[in-house]
Amino acid sequence: MAIKKEIITMSTESAYQFLSQAAHDREFQQKFEQAANAQEFMQIAEALGFDFTPEELKAVVKENSEGVKVRRQTGVWRWLRSVKWI
Repeated sequence: MAIKKEIITMSTESAYQFLSQAAHDREFQQKFEQAANAQEFMQIAEALGFDFTPEELKAVVKENSEGVKVRRQTGVWRWLRSVKWI
């Protein structure tokens, strides 16, 4: 999965790294499945060493999902659809 990078800040870079890891690691994705809301999701992300805001993650997801047509039932886009607040 190629991740586009336009305007980069330290926390935006962290969001890109998060998305990249989530795209390739099902065990990583599973760590977030019990998060009931954005706050719990972010606590897990922070515990794993990521430093970004929900808004930054949403922006990175939006930027990288433009033109994506989800046809498979696997991968990061399917997983992100299960994250209710994104």
